Amino acid sequence: MNATSLALFIHIVCVAAWFGGVSMMAMYLRDATRSNNLETMSYALGKAQRWNLTMFIPTSVLVLITGVFMMLQMKLLQLENKPLWVMMKERFGSLFVILFIVLIAFYGKKLLKQIQATGIDSGTGQSILKRYIMLLNLSLLCMVILIFFVTVKI
Repeated sequence: MNATSLALFIHIVCVAAWFGGVSMMAMYLRDATRSNNLETMSYALGKAQRWNLTMFIPTSVLVLITGVFMMLQMKLLQLENKPLWVMMKERFGSLFVILFIVLIAFYGKKLLKQIQATGIDSGTGQSILKRYIMLLNLSLLCMVILIFFVTVKI
């Protein structure tokens, strides 16, 4: 087994864990919004933020590192006329991972402080959670687009 094969294995496992975890987290938060209980929503968002910081951000960093390593090994970055899938992977994929890390870490922390603030009602808590769920769903959509381009190799 060479380094590129190992990097590909780690890359695929991390993408699968990241995709599955983010989709499960969105469903978990959706259930919390249906409770109409501010304490439940605050607890769920706090737990989701901990999951992001302890599991999904490190997983996304591994995806970025292994992706760049594989592109360097395959000399895809040095091509003059790059295929569309390579450009999508190197530009959109890398940008997406960096934006995911920044947005989830900082925006999630901001929303968590908002929902834990005193004096908000359950309707406001629901709208805060729904913004976070929308961010998660948009990240899932970006992942699906990236996976499509890299798989089909257009």
